[in-house]
Amino acid sequence: MVASLPFGVAAELRAAYEAVDWAATPLGEPARWPRSLRRALEFALETRFAVLICWGPELGMVYNQAYADMIEGKHPDALGRPVREVFPEAWSEIGPLFEAALTGEATWSVDMPLLLDRRGFPEEGFYTFSYSPLRDDEGRIVGIMDIATETTRQVQDHRRLELLSRLGDLATELQAPDELARKALDVLSTAVFDLPEVDLQLPGGPVRLPPPPTVLRPRQVLVREDADGGPLAWVLIPAALGGVSPGVLAARLSTVIGVDADYRDFLRLVAATVGDALSAAASYEAERRRADLQQWQAQRLAGLVAVAQALSDADEESAVLQVLGRGAAALLSADGIVLGLLEDRSLQILGDPADPAAGALAGALTGTPVVDGDDRTTAAWPLRSADRVVGAIGLSWRTRREISSEDADLLTALAASTTQAVQQVRALRAERQSAAAVRSLAETLQRSLLTSAPQPEHLEIAVRYLPAAEHAQVGGDWHDAFLTASGTACLVIGDVTGHDQDAAAAMGQVRNLLRGIGYSLEVSPASALAALDRAMRDLGVGALATSVLATVEPLEGSATWRLRWSNAGHPPPLVISPDGSVELLRTAPDLLLGLEADFVRADHVHGLPPGATVLLYTDGLIERRGASIDDGLEWLARTAAGGAGMAPGDICDQVLQLVEGHAEDDVAVLAVRVREEPRLVVPFPS
Repeated sequence: MVASLPFGVAAELRAAYEAVDWAATPLGEPARWPRSLRRALEFALETRFAVLICWGPELGMVYNQAYADMIEGKHPDALGRPVREVFPEAWSEIGPLFEAALTGEATWSVDMPLLLDRRGFPEEGFYTFSYSPLRDDEGRIVGIMDIATETTRQVQDHRRLELLSRLGDLATELQAPDELARKALDVLSTAVFDLPEVDLQLPGGPVRLPPPPTVLRPRQVLVREDADGGPLAWVLIPAALGGVSPGVLAARLSTVIGVDADYRDFLRLVAATVGDALSAAASYEAERRRADLQQWQAQRLAGLVAVAQALSDADEESAVLQVLGRGAAALLSADGIVLGLLEDRSLQILGDPADPAAGALAGALTGTPVVDGDDRTTAAWPLRSADRVVGAIGLSWRTRREISSEDADLLTALAASTTQAVQQVRALRAERQSAAAVRSLAETLQRSLLTSAPQPEHLEIAVRYLPAAEHAQVGGDWHDAFLTASGTACLVIGDVTGHDQDAAAAMGQVRNLLRGIGYSLEVSPASALAALDRAMRDLGVGALATSVLATVEPLEGSATWRLRWSNAGHPPPLVISPDGSVELLRTAPDLLLGLEADFVRADHVHGLPPGATVLLYTDGLIERRGASIDDGLEWLARTAAGGAGMAPGDICDQVLQLVEGHAEDDVAVLAVRVREEPRLVVPFPS
């Protein structure tokens, strides 16, 4: 009996351990287990981390309650069984890790995707874990210890937030509703993990998925099984300013994600965000209404970004409440706000317990939002983590307050961010493994607009971004590198004036416009920048920006390459020759982008021998308090002179390392090197 063993078993697992016929398992009778196995299991049963012990030639499994909770339906049958039999669906991924650990090499996997059958179907999951070798009393490796945590919700929330951010950007593009719907579908089609198929069913438009089988209520998420694939879901697309719904969001859901409350809330947020964008498009010709809508959206977006950014930095529950009190309450004009958190099945109230909102918290713990009766002076929103409620947010008003559908969506988003912040605080306190500060949401927002560089056969390209040392605001610096349809490498560096959300939003618009122009028109850099000027004017992008747009092309019949560029008021490109010589490509810079749409821009050309590197950068790299721009350029030239023969990424890292910690402005850097022996040379049109 397990109960007779000297190291004992945690109370919650005692019955499960005693029910196992251990003699029939690879581990044998517990009374004969070696001291080393007993010590390892004793450690596992005394920690709240999820710990698995696999022992013996067949790696028989024993584990603690936290691990049992994580594998759900596989427990208790997994006790004593070989790990390969318990996880056959994931063995191709985790088997090699077990083999590595058995050789004495500990493994480390972060957010590893695994499809596990824990609830009767293969379910998407993400896990951070380490396999460590276990030795017997003679020092031989005879087992594996797995310390793990599930990160599924964090990974899913991150990718869903990125999708919602991209959809939210569409609201700033004033255009016809059918064109905006097409762009929204293009964005939604990238969410292949959460929305394998998606359709916007608008009046008079094509229908790609079956329409809803019944009349939908506002905010209802209707889900039906479908024999042709995953479940089908429908939700009404709300109008941002009220009125009649413009249509229905239809989606085929993933077969490896359970349709839980978080999945449904995500569908509601997608529909609400698409609704905001469609409403903005519908009000294109109503100038006054458009201005009101943009102001409303900007205020809410800025407020949400500010609250989410501050929540990500909170290190205590009290700090979470302070953030909500400063930002979230202001967004909804609330007079009071309290935070209720479940601790050991009791409700802990943070804030003023006498606030009327405190009385509404208990009702929201059922998982359903609560709005106080006819008075409408209090509301409470549940904090849901997976399929359980961990607390609630309560708000109060001195006078009656109607909670609109937009308010409900905002509260749902705030509740999701608050839940993540609370879970993060608890995880940091329990695990004590993360000493680094959470990266600010502003920088995340900035980096989400900056893509990685392509790596064509004939070029090596590297990009880097460094936020300013003195503040963590959103900025307008950006880099971009992409290949046109014919394979020409287009390189962009730029800087939109300003250091706020408006600058970041304008940067995203300018960057995407230039990328689209460069890819589709395939004209010279000067012509592309001129087209961008006109697009900024015609689309109402009220921003000023500096930029260098360059292409790198081989000269047919020659070993030399050609750099062709146009400069819109930006610092000059720098060329590092293979022999270590450095040249700043100074030209008379053209006007900034956004100043004069009909300005005639100039192209410039410079030859590049194999092994030459071109460095593009924003002014934050060379600007110093008390020094001139020429001083900064001379410093950069001296620094870059040692970069001959270095990989582009190493050159970028070297110059950024020298300014990291004291840069007064954001810095974006792009380096491209012509391979000394290109593997493929394709002639390009002149």
